[in-house]
Amino acid sequence: MTGALFDRIAAGGGGAEAVAVFAGSEHSRRLVLLRAVVARAEERGGALGAEARRAWSVLSAARHVSPRVVRELLRIPATGLGLLHSLRALDEPRPAPASLTPLTALSAAAAVRTGLTRTVLLPVRGEGVLLPSMGLARFRGVRDGESALVHGGPDAAVEVDGRRVSVPARYWEDGEEWLAVRRAAVMGDGEPLLLDDLDPYAFPSTQRAPRLTHRQYEHWRTTIGQGLRLLGSEHPQPAAEVEGGLRTLVPLRSPGPAGASCSSAEAFGCLALSSPSSAASVALAFTHETQHNKLSALLHLFDFFQADDSAARYYAPWRGDPRPLAGLLQGTYAFLGVAQYWNRCLRSANGPDEAHAAELELARWRQAVRTGVGQLTDSHAFTGTGRRFVAGMRAALRELSVRRLPLTVLAQADDLAVEHRRRWVEANGAVPGTPEWAG
Repeated sequence: MTGALFDRIAAGGGGAEAVAVFAGSEHSRRLVLLRAVVARAEERGGALGAEARRAWSVLSAARHVSPRVVRELLRIPATGLGLLHSLRALDEPRPAPASLTPLTALSAAAAVRTGLTRTVLLPVRGEGVLLPSMGLARFRGVRDGESALVHGGPDAAVEVDGRRVSVPARYWEDGEEWLAVRRAAVMGDGEPLLLDDLDPYAFPSTQRAPRLTHRQYEHWRTTIGQGLRLLGSEHPQPAAEVEGGLRTLVPLRSPGPAGASCSSAEAFGCLALSSPSSAASVALAFTHETQHNKLSALLHLFDFFQADDSAARYYAPWRGDPRPLAGLLQGTYAFLGVAQYWNRCLRSANGPDEAHAAELELARWRQAVRTGVGQLTDSHAFTGTGRRFVAGMRAALRELSVRRLPLTVLAQADDLAVEHRRRWVEANGAVPGTPEWAG
């Protein structure tokens, strides 16, 4: 990564060049994680070691058939979370027999997708056998833990006790006994954007929604497509980052009319969100969560912190709880992207109502970012690299502050900020950095 690209990322951007670098670095990280799981299983020996060696053998053979397919499978966000689960499970005093299921399932998907004539043994879970990024073969009435055979090759299928479910050639579409990991869209680079409501490792949240009905899926597919088109027409840089980096969406239960979205540091290329209400809500959520994705990937490459600041807590104007420094950094960077989003919206506002709404959102989040950047600047816990990143955010904030907004809008934003702070103090006692703070 060049210094110039680092600085563009710090300023909230980076574009396609940034996500291409991150895709490569996260792929390397997955390879290291994959090898670590295999090595740890071999150290444990016995059945776990043998299972890991078999999975590694299948993945290696599949890679010789199609390096592209295996690379795609490693890029799936669920792969990172699944392998991390396996590595942690292997460190337990007595690892569960299914500790390596994410690794073995990955090898099975690789065999099927590359047409490799191999058979992989997988356990049944919830009356089904999941192939990551592909779908779930259903076996009604079969108990959890029973063994399934996943056959790769020309006639790919999953078999349990003589019952056979063929894997459809168009595996992203539902079949008679096949629940697909469906596609929400095809991205600009030709890669599918998966809508994964099946894989337990797709996202670490207890608020994941159950399987979407066909009608719900069509709503998601339509609205996501509209949101991507809106991004492409009005927000070209975030659109390039989304198209180059986003690979999986995970539906969440809706917490209310405002909706929700979130991301995970170990799931680059994934975001979770509740049912999208409009194209604009999709575009904003994608912009916000892509900021988190970029920063998480950057923190895998560089050390931003030189001191242990884990006990300190900070005030974030977008949260109701005190935040650690790393959390404040993540939130400030994400809302810098949000403020830039609303600044661009002002250029294309259709009428005074839209313009006023964009002005208010810009004023609100510009002020919130200023609060966050101020606390980050005052911290002594950053390395030189971390300080350079914060300086880049500060410079981007100065650019946003050049735009003059009506005094009435600024007053409304101030009222919102004061009200948030008041409720925060009610819940937490005082704002960090003030004499009353005892946290």
